[in-house]
Amino acid sequence: MKTCTSFLFITGLLLASACGTKQEQQATEKPLYDQVMDVHDEVMPFMGELNRLKRELTDKLTIAQDMPLEERQSLEQTIQKIDSASRGMMVWMREFNPEAYEGEEKQRYLEQEMVHVQKIKTDILEALEEGRKASQ
Repeated sequence: MKTCTSFLFITGLLLASACGTKQEQQATEKPLYDQVMDVHDEVMPFMGELNRLKRELTDKLTIAQDMPLEERQSLEQTIQKIDSASRGMMVWMREFNPEAYEGEEKQRYLEQEMVHVQKIKTDILEALEEGRKASQ
């Protein structure tokens, strides 16, 4: 009986310890997940403006047939940059799946995604700046 009680006590401690570790991992993952989502949430509202700028610049190219070649090429490059930034965000959102990982793998995944979403943010802000300048 004493052996059985000791066994149950030790088993209970091990289970509580394992659950505590899982909860601790989730606690460290959540802030990083939140940081990744904060970056996403910061630039996502600009997607509509990017689309509007792309339409304006495309219309500008269509209307101004006599535009100098250098200016035309610059507008085309800006449109490509806007497309690339928009596509980057859309692909990232479609592929972002932290639930496919657990523990340390999830932490590494979120660290990689933080780098990725920071790059997307930079691309979007640069495309916005260029698009705004080109539309004036």
